[in-house]
Amino acid sequence: MASLIPENIRVIVVDDDVSILRILKQLLKDKGYEVYTASNGSEAIELIDNTDFDLVITDLMMPESDGLEVLRKTKEKNPRTQVIMITGFATLDSAIEALKLGAFDYIRKPFKIAELDVTIRNAIDKIHLLKSNEMLLNHLRETHKRLKESVTESVSLMEKDIEALDIIEPDADLEIMRAEVLNRYGLVGDSAALQLKQFEEEEEAATLNEIERLSQLYEKGVLTKEEFEICKRKLFEAL
Repeated sequence: MASLIPENIRVIVVDDDVSILRILKQLLKDKGYEVYTASNGSEAIELIDNTDFDLVITDLMMPESDGLEVLRKTKEKNPRTQVIMITGFATLDSAIEALKLGAFDYIRKPFKIAELDVTIRNAIDKIHLLKSNEMLLNHLRETHKRLKESVTESVSLMEKDIEALDIIEPDADLEIMRAEVLNRYGLVGDSAALQLKQFEEEEEAATLNEIERLSQLYEKGVLTKEEFEICKRKLFEAL
């Protein structure tokens, strides 16, 4: 079974203030993240186009392309990438616009490192949650695919056994033999394959819905992170 622990986090910091770039780069590297930097929006957009980032931390007011344009391009590339906006020119309109475009949070300069650190941790928690759910869903789909292949193989063997009825003794009770074959493969009647397929599809849909429900409860604060992880693990182990 593949590990459900997400891989390393890749971050890009975008700011035309060299001192802020240096401080944030060191802060993030100390946490073990893979860190890129860009000194303007155009440079950032080029990097975002060619690299998959989990987190973007960008200033709002920059030469060439501004932070909102970086945000737009980021979400076009991958809606799951989290974006934290930082600016010394915060207005209500710019904050609303950033959040409408999908920003994770909005921090005003001058900021405290501790304040930014909390916001970064919260964004990383969401990134890990999204990645874990995606890996779990992929595993469920692969499990379902293997199960369907197994059912198909069983049905094929059953059909071969039924075809073999044509070469048995003329006085054999074919209905009894057919019932024995169906029972051997855990199937009942002509619609058995369809019934099993429908059952497994319903089971998969129920599991995916439960994962989504748990995720929403976690995001709304109804479940703690520890409770969410335990529920998700138990659901996964029950497959």
